[in-house]
Amino acid sequence: MCYVISSFCYKRFQLRFEHSIMDKAWVHLNRVDPGYERGASKFVRDVASAMGGVDVIVCPCIDCRNIVRHSASVVLDHLVTRGMEEGYKMRADWYLHGELNAEVADESKGSEWNDEIYGLFRAAECFDEELAGMGNLSDMAEGEDKREDEFLAKLADAETPLYPSCSSHSKLSAIVSLFRLKTQNGWSDKSFNDLLETLPDMLPEENVLHTSLYDVKKFLKSFDMGYEKIHACGNDCCLFRKRFKKLDKCPKCKASRWKTNVHTGETKKGVPQKVLRYFPVIPRLKRMFRSEEMAKDLRWHFTNKSSDGKLRHPVDSVTWDHMNAKYPTFADEARNLRLGLSTDGFNPFNMKNSMYSCWPVLLVNYNLPPDLCMKKENIMLSLLIPGPHQPGNSIDVYLEPLIDDLNTLWSIGEVTYDALTRSAFRLKAMLLWTISDFPAYGNLAGCKVKGKMGCPLCGKNTESMWLKFSRKHVYMGHRKGLPPTHSFRGKKKWFDGKVEQGRRGRILTGRDISQHLRNFHNDFGNFKRSASKRKMMQGSTDLGSDIEGMSSESDEEEEVLVDEDELSRWKKRSIFFKLPYWEELPVRHNLDVMHVERNVAASLVSTLLHCGKSKDGLAARKDLEELGIRPDLHPRVQGKRTYLPPAPWSLSKQEKKIFCRRLFDFKGPDGYCSNISRGVSLDDCKVSGLKSHDYHVLMQQLLPIALKGLLPKGPRLAIFRLCSFFNLLCQRVIDMEKLLVMEAEIVETLCLFERYFPPSLFDIMLHLTVHLGREARLGGPVHFRWMYPFERYMKVLKDFVRNPARPEGCIAECYLAEECIRFCSEFLKKTTNVQEKQDRNTEYENNSILEGRPITTATSVTLTETEKRIAHLAIIQNMALVEPYVE
Repeated sequence: MCYVISSFCYKRFQLRFEHSIMDKAWVHLNRVDPGYERGASKFVRDVASAMGGVDVIVCPCIDCRNIVRHSASVVLDHLVTRGMEEGYKMRADWYLHGELNAEVADESKGSEWNDEIYGLFRAAECFDEELAGMGNLSDMAEGEDKREDEFLAKLADAETPLYPSCSSHSKLSAIVSLFRLKTQNGWSDKSFNDLLETLPDMLPEENVLHTSLYDVKKFLKSFDMGYEKIHACGNDCCLFRKRFKKLDKCPKCKASRWKTNVHTGETKKGVPQKVLRYFPVIPRLKRMFRSEEMAKDLRWHFTNKSSDGKLRHPVDSVTWDHMNAKYPTFADEARNLRLGLSTDGFNPFNMKNSMYSCWPVLLVNYNLPPDLCMKKENIMLSLLIPGPHQPGNSIDVYLEPLIDDLNTLWSIGEVTYDALTRSAFRLKAMLLWTISDFPAYGNLAGCKVKGKMGCPLCGKNTESMWLKFSRKHVYMGHRKGLPPTHSFRGKKKWFDGKVEQGRRGRILTGRDISQHLRNFHNDFGNFKRSASKRKMMQGSTDLGSDIEGMSSESDEEEEVLVDEDELSRWKKRSIFFKLPYWEELPVRHNLDVMHVERNVAASLVSTLLHCGKSKDGLAARKDLEELGIRPDLHPRVQGKRTYLPPAPWSLSKQEKKIFCRRLFDFKGPDGYCSNISRGVSLDDCKVSGLKSHDYHVLMQQLLPIALKGLLPKGPRLAIFRLCSFFNLLCQRVIDMEKLLVMEAEIVETLCLFERYFPPSLFDIMLHLTVHLGREARLGGPVHFRWMYPFERYMKVLKDFVRNPARPEGCIAECYLAEECIRFCSEFLKKTTNVQEKQDRNTEYENNSILEGRPITTATSVTLTETEKRIAHLAIIQNMALVEPYVE
């Protein structure tokens, strides 16, 4: 229902309002007419007087829509500047402001209202089905109450038995079970249609099963579980929606919207080049509140904020507190949502086609408790960007529908029914940040992530250096982040032969970036242009997305000072700046700890073992010689060979064997990590083929043990400190005081790496570790902001592909089927009979979780008589320890 009226207001109206018809002529005047303002002023005064002098009244303007309450002066201002809502303006009675229509006024002369009006207000207050059935509710059948009645009617219809005597399946559960089989087994639409046409003949005559796939999809879409197909330009220039909806050619690159026949060259009208599949987020978020259990979980954050200074959830973070303080009205409503967005590309064909990249855009809800927040069931697919090529910088074109809905959820909100309180409220949502790997970070943020300004946080202050022989940029100079009196600043020989006196640059805020890019002109599309055409288009804004806040007027009085160095590192003004609150967020795009940790660990291991992508070699030693540092490590020519002196980070052949043997012999509990021994070669002393989570375990747990006693103290200490940093960073509960100490220590740790390791090791990933502590302080625990849950979910999406010719279509249909399954489990628990996959480590006979599974198969051992006596004696001697556990 789009309004809530308390019984207090009802009594006020009952006692104080005289049932006269208001003068409504003023609402039809032009708003610049003085008569309009006089009429609005009188209206506000009369309503405030009827309320007993209370200054806060319901605002009927087109934005507030009789939901939000303001002071009388604010309501008057809204009516004059915005106008009254059209639907309310045309009503015969303004019942929300105390007026009754003529018939009701005649019937209710005296001091009491009749039962019908009382029933209306009671239904508005309680939103209860029984009360809503009292009296004539035609005036209140519009809006959310009507939609709720429709939803309940649909549920009742969905729970209809498949046929009169059927007790195992309802109408919906039967449809969902069949639809799930179709998607999981790759049935064609024709075969599924044939099946639906055949099954009713095998069932009793009075069955309610649909007979076509079209009817099935229409039925499921009635619960807002469908998706939209939006045609896209083949060159990623624009989407054919809104003003481009009826075009046959891209307005930018002039490419045809439709595919062409390869052999004949004819255009296949009706077959688009690319199709973006959009799963609208608003109905899906609203549906979450229709479940009482979920509606309760969505309020968890409001009463479970940590009070001991430790970070357990994003609700404890600086970002959450900052945005609550910035927007208190949004924060006051416990049901308003905070979302996170993640995207990355994956190959839906595994190794069958290595050139295809499909990009899902996923949303996660941070209102939920920690144990539910990142679960697969609560990750929402919102966009499915088609391949075969990654969207790159043009990903903003595909994000337009989602950003439009996020803007609606922020500025206007959506009237939503809350099953927990049985009332309606205006749902709003905020996007807190994005989560992606580093290349996708650059695509979403619109900045460069390579070259001399490759760090998106340091920006133009990035300390970079070009290595002539390794042919890459490296990022050192971390001594600038040390305190001014730190001893490392004066150590010339340990580092680059210079005393460090500089200071680390300031990280730009979102407002700074928005100011820098306010006149930036986006140019999306992957088509090739001539030089003259590119020059001509530099001054034109992007056709697919109009950037808010930009001015095309050349006669602006305000002169903008442009920092060319800062501007040169940006590729676009991100579409996320269309969100009004985006520039206020302390962290807008998260550095992914998963990929940073994985790449740093892989670089270290390959450098220590001198295998794979080792950062040591002839080129690295020549760079040392070129830089004029560490002369004892410079390459030496001995006859026809070049000799590389042993370095502090080098392991001898025997030490390499010990290191690999320690990794090879490791055995962990079930689910702890994969079998690391498969990636370890004892003969060649190499480590390869490990997954990201294996490197996570290796970095935090195994590397310090495997290196014990194998390296000189200096480089070993540097590695141990880095391992300890990642271990503390990835804790489930983070102590804020320890986090501040950790932020300072990681700078010193990187300086130790600069002292002992080659400059070629310092790629962008190792440098980014200096910013991870700050982001943990601002955003909360990293397991809410890294890619592990999203990468696992992409594996689920990849398994949905049954037809290689239509990978995105398979994913969309299977996701829809899974969404239907979750819907059934939430709303139709009594009649739904859809089998779910059993959990891996659950004993189903007694429904208990197993403590663990054996790592290897069981083997039988026969004890000798002596061994039996020894075992018996050991048991007798330790009975005192066992007795407390024996019943």
